[in-house]
Amino acid sequence: MKHTLFLAGLFSLPSLLTARAVISLPLNHYSEQAPAALLTNGEKRPVLFGVKAGANLINMNFNRGYPRPAVPVEASYRVGAVAGLTMRVPLGQKWALEQDYLFAQMRGANKNTDSQYSFAYLSLPLTIRYQVLPRLWVLAGPQFDLLIRAEQTVAGATTNTTHDTEERSILSTAGVAVQLTDHLSLTARYLRGFNHVGLGQRSNLEEFKYEGVQLTAGYEF
Repeated sequence: MKHTLFLAGLFSLPSLLTARAVISLPLNHYSEQAPAALLTNGEKRPVLFGVKAGANLINMNFNRGYPRPAVPVEASYRVGAVAGLTMRVPLGQKWALEQDYLFAQMRGANKNTDSQYSFAYLSLPLTIRYQVLPRLWVLAGPQFDLLIRAEQTVAGATTNTTHDTEERSILSTAGVAVQLTDHLSLTARYLRGFNHVGLGQRSNLEEFKYEGVQLTAGYEF
């Protein structure tokens, strides 16, 4: 029930902001051909929809967890896939709100225990974008991830640990986006975890926070 309300709120936020932006415009600026379109110096800026795909390069930082390990854990960055949908709502001449709906794989390791981890998330980054150059944007905002599946591999044996892993992950994100063509873009984002992600909630507790980067290519329609 909590997940349902949480997702409903996130999905509805861009729509509410879009509706507010349209209502606040003078009547002669409204276009029925493109919902939530904004006019800037005579240029129509509609809501954009698209697809994204790319990769995460993530470290599970156990040294930022609690309790902290007796022996510091060496950083171990691992690559995971990410793909999904995106929606961009113009908020003015240079501002926009972007909501992504992604399937994201986070992978990592604890070298002290020789353990490998793989997590699958429904990832919902919500970013504000600012256009600094005609084809260059900077962006920042929160990211909310909900766990779909978790696995741990030790000595070659893989165990499903979904029910023994913290379900929620909250991160901050910031980066840049380059609009290569009218439809094709590249985005690079830095990710840093806010909350401790607990492993072994029903057994021996370990905690970590995510950190890393995400690189994606997007195609907007």
